Amino acid sequence: MYYIAEVNKDICSAKNCHLCTQYCPESNCINYSEEDKSAYVSVDRCKACEICVYICTDIAKNDAIKMKWIDDLNEGFVIKKSGVVLR
Repeated sequence: MYYIAEVNKDICSAKNCHLCTQYCPESNCINYSEEDKSAYVSVDRCKACEICVYICTDIAKNDAIKMKWIDDLNEGFVIKKSGVVLR
């Protein structure tokens, strides 16, 4: 198991700062959804570096991103023995 960043869409959409998308060192890992007005993490790209958590919590003062075990994420995919399946 490993850690993945998870974005709280309610907090993120209310703040709407986009900083995490700019500072993530992994390309196309954290993107912005116009539909949700929130950032989201591509779980297959996240390297658990926690830079987004630092940017969101300490720089932007939003506290919308937390690291979670991949099994504990709330939405977005189902884990099967053969790997991760996106919904």
